[in-house]
This record gives sequence, C-alpha cells and structure tokens, in this order.
Amino acid sequence: MFPIERIPGTFPTRSWGSAYRDLVWALGMSDDFTLDFAGQAERAFAGLDAGLAQVGTDKTRLISVQVYLEDVVAQKKEFDDLWTAWIGMDPEHWPMRSCVQVTFTGGNRVELLAVAVRDEPPLKTDSPG
Repeated sequence: MFPIERIPGTFPTRSWGSAYRDLVWALGMSDDFTLDFAGQAERAFAGLDAGLAQVGTDKTRLISVQVYLEDVVAQKKEFDDLWTAWIGMDPEHWPMRSCVQVTFTGGNRVELLAVAVRDEPPLKTDSPG
C-alpha cells in the first residue's frame, strides 16, 4: 500500500499539503499577515514552492490552482502581474487557474490551493528485497 505523505503545517491539526502516489495537493499562504497584499502573495508563492519541493515536485508540474483573494475587484490585476512573474511565460507550465473572493480573518489577504503531479515514488515495503 502506498502511504499518504503530509507536508507539516504550523498549526496543530493542519498540514500544508498531502501527496499520494503521483498526486500532490498543496497550500500557499503568507506566514506574515502584517504584510501588504503583494508581500503576502509573494510569501504565498514561496510557501507553495517550498511545499511542492518537500514532496518532490515544483510549479512546472501544477495541474490547477484555486486562488482565494480578499477583494477580487481591487486585487486581481495586481495578483495577475505577480502570478505572471512567478509562473513564467512558458505555456507548458501554466496550470488551470481561477480566482474567487472570500472573507478571511486575522489579516490574511490571499491563499493558493494547488494540485500538482510528481513522479510516482517507489512502493515502500517492510520486507527485505
């Protein structure tokens, strides 16, 4: 049986993501809610990069990203510019993406919920090979 891998979170009862076989689900969000929108978005990208790397993949293998914004009307254009700088100009690396507006608490302004693929890890067995 393949194990479910967890990307450790910073809050009890929460992970930054999970991986099963060749699929990865990962969260990107800022670790500093005192930052402005652009600062939080940059930290969210960095957090997503780190989580993906921890389970053996990267942003070039993203399938989809759901973007949650505090204010779509006010922030989407700025986010699109930040996104373009982060994801790059190679269309082979562009995931399906959508943006929705949500009500956050505690100063959060942006979250990224991503699905990616990775090379399937070898099956771990307890018996000697």
